[in-house]
Amino acid sequence: MAQHGWRSRVNSILIPAALSAALLLLIYCADASAQMFRYLDASGNIVPASGSMLYQPKTHVSGGGDMTLTSYRVSTGALLPVNDKLRFGLGLVYEFNDYNFSRLEGFAVPDPWNKTHRVGLAPMILYKLQPEWNLFLSPVAEYSAEQGADFGKSLMYGGVVGAFYQAKPNLRIGFAAGVFYRLEQTVVFPSLLISWKITDQLRLGNTNRLGPAGPAGLELSYTPVRNWEVGVGAGVRSNRFRLDSNGPVPSGIGQNTSAPVYARIGHRLGRHFLVDVYGGAAFGGSLRLEDRRGNEIDRVNYNVAPIMGLTLSAFF
Repeated sequence: MAQHGWRSRVNSILIPAALSAALLLLIYCADASAQMFRYLDASGNIVPASGSMLYQPKTHVSGGGDMTLTSYRVSTGALLPVNDKLRFGLGLVYEFNDYNFSRLEGFAVPDPWNKTHRVGLAPMILYKLQPEWNLFLSPVAEYSAEQGADFGKSLMYGGVVGAFYQAKPNLRIGFAAGVFYRLEQTVVFPSLLISWKITDQLRLGNTNRLGPAGPAGLELSYTPVRNWEVGVGAGVRSNRFRLDSNGPVPSGIGQNTSAPVYARIGHRLGRHFLVDVYGGAAFGGSLRLEDRRGNEIDRVNYNVAPIMGLTLSAFF
């Protein structure tokens, strides 16, 4: 009885604290490490694969000019058991971004970059320390660059270590810390992991899908009827890449940062497929241009941008 009372007191402290932090922080995570979040609800030999398209129509940029962005992403990953305590995972993601600028007037370069590619590889080790506690480690390697950039100068790498606790059968919370080298820049950040099935129809947690906020965002979802789901979510995205070695800023660095907020309608097609339709807006958008050594040349903001997208996921 005493042990049960101790656990109840701990849960009464941990659970509200974790949920408050989730709602306030909206779970920030560097794009390079976001793939690891897809594993945390996986089990057995399930191998998810997803593809998405996201469109941000013409958006006014401060100082004059406009920007349009079309993004395509595909990812796959698996978490496979080695023994009763140890699992090994591997994730792969590819992203293509097509930027179109109409002569920026308030930026150092009127057409700073165009087409960028990102390829990320994220292995993961998951160890069950106790029935309620799991530890994980995920090194990450990534290539992120505009077409024509030098391959050797376009590599990013780092890792994430953390733990999560099964507080209740319907509640999992965890914390992680990551360190990443991101093209002449080293970042350190904390992250919060959460998966809370509030009722049979209502869930709060990391998105575990490709979408406007990526797999590291936070989403509240509701299942009104079988095979249908609606949700609202948010996150922070920061896409950083090496520029064309023959471009207007040779081998410089570009960065696009925003905080997307979205609504989603999802429908399951049979046992193996799920389609999601998104609509929302990207807040706090900014473009940053740096020289090859990471020194800032210019930075400019853009207006709140409407976003719309479609994701198809397959489970085997």
